[in-house]
Amino acid sequence: MKAKGALTAAALSLLPLGQPLLLGTAGITTATTAVLLQAAAAVAQDASAVAKVAKAITVRIEGATQGSGVLVKKDGNRFTVLTAWHVVSSNRPGEEVGIYTSDGKDHQLEQGSIQRLGEIDMAVLTFSSSGDYEVASIGDVKTVQYDDPIYVAGFPLANSQNLRYETGDVVANAEVGIDQGYQLLYDNKTAAGMSGGVLLNADGELIGLHGRGEKNEYASNGNEVSMKTGVNQGVPISYYKLFLSGSPVVVANNTATNADDYYAQVLASANKKGREQTMIRLADQALKLRKTGFAYIIRAYAKNDLGDYQGAIDDQNKALEINPDNAVAYVNRGLARSNMGDPKSALSDFSKAIKIDPTNAVALSNRGVSKQVLGDPQGALDDYNKAIKIDPRNANAYANRGINKGDSGDYQGAIADYSKAIELNPQHSDAYYNRGIVKLESKDYKGAIADYNKAIDIGPQKARIYLNRGLVYDNLDNYQRAIADYNKAIEIDPQYALAYENRGLAKIKSGDVQGAIADSNKAIELDPRMAKAYANRGAAKGMLDDAKGGCEDFKKAASLGSQVADQWLNSADAAWCRNMR
Repeated sequence: MKAKGALTAAALSLLPLGQPLLLGTAGITTATTAVLLQAAAAVAQDASAVAKVAKAITVRIEGATQGSGVLVKKDGNRFTVLTAWHVVSSNRPGEEVGIYTSDGKDHQLEQGSIQRLGEIDMAVLTFSSSGDYEVASIGDVKTVQYDDPIYVAGFPLANSQNLRYETGDVVANAEVGIDQGYQLLYDNKTAAGMSGGVLLNADGELIGLHGRGEKNEYASNGNEVSMKTGVNQGVPISYYKLFLSGSPVVVANNTATNADDYYAQVLASANKKGREQTMIRLADQALKLRKTGFAYIIRAYAKNDLGDYQGAIDDQNKALEINPDNAVAYVNRGLARSNMGDPKSALSDFSKAIKIDPTNAVALSNRGVSKQVLGDPQGALDDYNKAIKIDPRNANAYANRGINKGDSGDYQGAIADYSKAIELNPQHSDAYYNRGIVKLESKDYKGAIADYNKAIDIGPQKARIYLNRGLVYDNLDNYQRAIADYNKAIEIDPQYALAYENRGLAKIKSGDVQGAIADSNKAIELDPRMAKAYANRGAAKGMLDDAKGGCEDFKKAASLGSQVADQWLNSADAAWCRNMR
């Protein structure tokens, strides 16, 4: 067969730019446009009064990390600011830190004044000024109960010149000890940069500090948050009172006894892999004591991570029975439906969430995913653009738009979007992975390898990353390195037919014809419709002078849609094969 001009190898199979990523895609990512401190007509007058208090006492902190804080004490010309420890923990000794008060003036940190409050995510710092600034009135956090109004204010990164103020309700006020003191739960919308901002009760009294949203805004170490809950975590002011009294500031070491305690414990477990069963157990305990949509949503969170998508959908349905206007539940149900391969129903859920909350950037980004899967790339692009306009710091919206652009052949636009996603989240492994695909398509092999290496370093290890890096080495004629990567892909996923197919081709090129046939056989066993595996095996059989076997494989490959095999079969060189009985 070789002597008759037969094709010696089938083309490499490159993983497509693929389905848009459902990364961090299932909850309310709030808009980062400024919310001015003006009460809407439908908002109670007390909320407007609290907003004025928030504006007077909240400060913006600009140092190694930008965040918010609150004026809590005045002693002559010296003011004390209470903030989250993570807002100031990265500042080096002697580094300048700007503290911006309500009049827009910049005050410099008094060097050496930053002090953490024990093991809690709170810190104090001081500055001096002749200004007559209002300080917070300290309230009693113990009087705050489930479903009470609570108010949060801070300066979002995306619009740091304007204070953002959001109303909401208390979800839990736990007494059980939670890591770093995150015992207050509330459903207000928040954004990165608001950490350290005020939590006020209906009387405008300071009852805590906003600590973090649904993922750690200041040190995210992962690129995926599979589902969201719509609930934030704060540190109660009681820890600051301990500090003022001179008592040790430590997290209480006691056990959960009420619904609030269980809610706080389950949310504290939400971003810890391997804690899913614990989350379900704690949510079950919470539901026995108090049924809320949040409890069902967070139990669904755990079920989704365990791959129990139908169980997650069932729990989101229960959350929607409690509150039919729960946008979080619609978005999360849409994600579970996407995971079950039902993009049409997912699109419907994302659209319902957007109708409830038009500023829901995550719902828009996810709806774009569904539209792209359903063959509407322009509609998908429109949704990605809207999501980015609402939330310019939404890394996943950029990553998904990059896939959209890559699929349309706009490789430079795709690379720009992936790079922006990486800038916003340096741990976004899928953005590195997809940028590597575009660079491979653009024949930037060095850049592709660098991106795949970074994706592997971030982890978790995924077979597709090794397979695509193997493709780069294949293109560089470094077949041994390619085979090593295909080996790793198969080690991670022994059922990965594409890895066997590509390893078979690399073995043909490196002279291991018998090994190529064995890999092609395995690929065909796993996927009997894998056309290129038949073509690869046909080429290998031809090298072993098995003309009949090789011809049969090429005919099979052509019948399954292999253009390479079809072109060869229709060439003059293959006349003998076409006539073979």
